[in-house]
Amino acid sequence: MIRYNNSTFKAYLFLVISLLVGCSKEPPEVEESLPVDALGLRYYASAKGKFIGNLMRDGMFEYELVNGGSTDKILRTEYNAIVLGNKMKMSNLLRNRPQNPFNIKITDINTGNIDKFVSYADKHQMRKRGHVMIWYKQIPSWLEAEAPNWTAQQVYDFSKSYILALSSYSAGKIDEWDVINEAIINNDFRRNTWYDIVSSQANDAGEVGFQSYFAHLFKWARQADTVAELFYNDYNIEPFGTSKNNFMRNLVKELKSTHAAPIDGVGLQGHFKIDQVTEQFVAKVGQTIDDLGVAGFTVNITELDIRICTGDNGNIQTQKDAYKRIVSTAFNRENCNTVLIWGSSDNDSWINTHYQGCGQATPHDENYTTKPAYFGIKEALMEL
Repeated sequence: MIRYNNSTFKAYLFLVISLLVGCSKEPPEVEESLPVDALGLRYYASAKGKFIGNLMRDGMFEYELVNGGSTDKILRTEYNAIVLGNKMKMSNLLRNRPQNPFNIKITDINTGNIDKFVSYADKHQMRKRGHVMIWYKQIPSWLEAEAPNWTAQQVYDFSKSYILALSSYSAGKIDEWDVINEAIINNDFRRNTWYDIVSSQANDAGEVGFQSYFAHLFKWARQADTVAELFYNDYNIEPFGTSKNNFMRNLVKELKSTHAAPIDGVGLQGHFKIDQVTEQFVAKVGQTIDDLGVAGFTVNITELDIRICTGDNGNIQTQKDAYKRIVSTAFNRENCNTVLIWGSSDNDSWINTHYQGCGQATPHDENYTTKPAYFGIKEALMEL
């Protein structure tokens, strides 16, 4: 006979009430012995029909029980969505030069990386984000050497066949894709990329310009996968009204309306500095989500971390408020259903090696222990 304690009863009562008031996603099963306060972030997010996720870094991808299994435990108990850091970037999926780079086949792609990611996510009932189809960085060495000599049509042919092969294989496996990543800078398109030739040379159909090329990327992704949500993803585009934010919003609206691109959403990366995340700043992030929502876009926070640097006024206590503001602002919008954090713990964060004098950017510390930031996220989820 199964014996239920008072904490278990409260957990299941919370679950039933959440479902009755209109939750669109059924929460994952929870262990009977867990009291309500010990349930992971995924429980509270699922109960509200939201996805709170994190990143699987290379170390864990190679060995699931890295760090004594602490990283695995955090991911599977705290989060109901997941993304890979590097293993689904082109440098890893297309490392070896195909026999014909302008007619790429599924067999040219390292599909084993996709399979391993999907297997882990499905095992733990997690939403899966594909990152990334087209990016100017982390490309295979052969592409870096050859692409500068390609014509615009060859760039189109390569991109089309790669996306069709990748989307075809991942259809029904990946829930959403970053179709193109970091393609703008300030108030203009990013230049000197491997695909830059499309901006000045027409393809065989007479199409010229980044907008035409970007629109085709989304069309090819949709052609091969009619279900996955398709995103434009970038950084420093979060607060409304900056030059880069204005350019981004105009671009995605133009892609959708003028070029008929099947773009579903925009990913706001969310790499923030603690002193940056003021109430005014977060309000402008909300304004961006609202503006894009009016235009029919989903807007998700895709790479959230809030770093603390030497000389900052903020600390791990104010970081709690910062995380809570961001998560609450995002999830209180109907057109935002996902917040992904970029690092399972402070010793698994890219901040430590990319920003000198900065760190402590995630909700778990270097000992895999919850920080105040964790409870800020939990409070935001519980108060939705």
